[in-house]
Amino acid sequence: MPTLLVTKKMPAALAGRVEASVAGRRAQPGARLAPRAMALLRLGALSAVAGLAVWAASSFWAARQETRALRAELLARVRSEAAELGPIDRQQPERVRPLLARLAGPWEGDAFDPELRGAGRLARALERPTVYVRGPISSFGSRSGVDESAAASHVDAFVVCLLDPPLERTERQVAPRARAALRSGSEARRRVAHFGRLHDALVALAYLEPEWEARIAEARTRRQLVRLRDAFDAAPWAEGRRAARAELLLVVMDEPGDTSVPAELDGERPHEVRVGLVEIASGRTLLRARRPVDPRWASAETRATLAAGIDACTLALEVTSAAASSGG
Repeated sequence: MPTLLVTKKMPAALAGRVEASVAGRRAQPGARLAPRAMALLRLGALSAVAGLAVWAASSFWAARQETRALRAELLARVRSEAAELGPIDRQQPERVRPLLARLAGPWEGDAFDPELRGAGRLARALERPTVYVRGPISSFGSRSGVDESAAASHVDAFVVCLLDPPLERTERQVAPRARAALRSGSEARRRVAHFGRLHDALVALAYLEPEWEARIAEARTRRQLVRLRDAFDAAPWAEGRRAARAELLLVVMDEPGDTSVPAELDGERPHEVRVGLVEIASGRTLLRARRPVDPRWASAETRATLAAGIDACTLALEVTSAAASSGG
C-alpha cells in the first residue's frame, strides 16, 4: 500500500518495513516481535529473575545456617576445654607471676626445704608435674618480660642434668648430657617429658578468656570464624594442659654477665645464676640457690658448640650437690 511516509530517497529495506507496518503485515527480520512472542519473552525473564532470587535467598540462608553452626561448634569447644581444665588450672599463669617476682627480688640467701635434703631427694621431688621457665633476671619484673622469657624458654640441659646429674665436673661427664639435651628424641629428653613450658600455658589459656568468646560471638562471616577456628586448633593444648596442671615451678634467672670477659659463640659468659623451686599451690619455696657459672674451664672445642649447655649442666650439678650435702 503506497504511503506518503515512504520517499524515493529512503532505503528499500526501511521503506518495506514502513509499508508493512502501515498495512499491518508481519515485519521483516529485525523488526519488533509479535505481541505473543513479547509476552512469552517477558514471562521467561520474570521466571529467570524469580529463580535467581530464590537461589540467592536459599544460598544466603544456607550460609547463615553454616555460620551459626560453626560459631556454636567453636564456642562448645572453648567451653569444653575450659571445663576440662577447671578454674584453678586456668589461673596458673596468674599464680606463677608473683612467685617469679619474689624470686627475682632482693636475694634472701640459699634455702633447701627438709623435703629436698639428702642424696637423690631433689630428683625424686622433680618427678612431680613441673612447669619450667628461664630468662634474664630483669625480665621477671614485668608482665611482658615474663611472657618474653617464657616464649624463649625450653626444657634444656639444666633440667636434664638436674634429674640425672653428672658424677663429676668433667667434660667426659658433662658434655654428653649437654648434647643429649639438644636432641628431641633422646632418652634424656624423654625423662623430662613431664616438664611443661610456662609459654604453652600462656598461649592455650588465652583462648579460654571471656575476650576470646566475645570475638567468636561478634564474628559475622564464615571466613572470620574459620580464621578463629584455625588459631584455636593451632594452640598447644596438650602441652598447655600439662603446664596448667603443674604442681611445681622451676625457674632459672640469669644475672648480668661479666662484660670484661669475651662471650662465647652462643653468647655465654661468666655470670651469677639464681635457681628457684616453688610449690605453686602453697607458694612454699622448696629450693633457692645462687651460683656462678663460667664455661672457661672446658676446652675451646667444647665451648664453641656447648658453652651454654655445659654451664647449665654444671649449674645443675652444683645445685644437686648442695641439696644432698645440706642434711638428711
